[in-house]
Amino acid sequence: MKGSELVITAPGPAGIDPAALTREQLLGWRCALCCALLTGDRPLGTVTICQGSTLTTYPLWACDPNCATENAWRAAIGHAAGCEACRTGECETGQRLLDAYSTAIRQERAGGAG
Repeated sequence: MKGSELVITAPGPAGIDPAALTREQLLGWRCALCCALLTGDRPLGTVTICQGSTLTTYPLWACDPNCATENAWRAAIGHAAGCEACRTGECETGQRLLDAYSTAIRQERAGGAG
């Protein structure tokens, strides 16, 4: 979608810029937050976009489980799978990726506990 064709009439949830969403994100095929192909999803809310004289409201969807957690886990595992230093526990990159995953899972659990 071209930004010049769109007039945003309602802001998106979670700080999402509706003009930056792809067609696949607007149609619910990809995560509105990380653009990953959705296999499990959770609702985020809606955005309304005006194209010419047509107003269209799109429901937005995100990864479920939390995409930040899922992406952090995939990054850590993807790196570790091909890294000899990770196998010996001496890889700074692997440790950084694992720490990012640990932080994401703690934040997800803290958010769901309330």
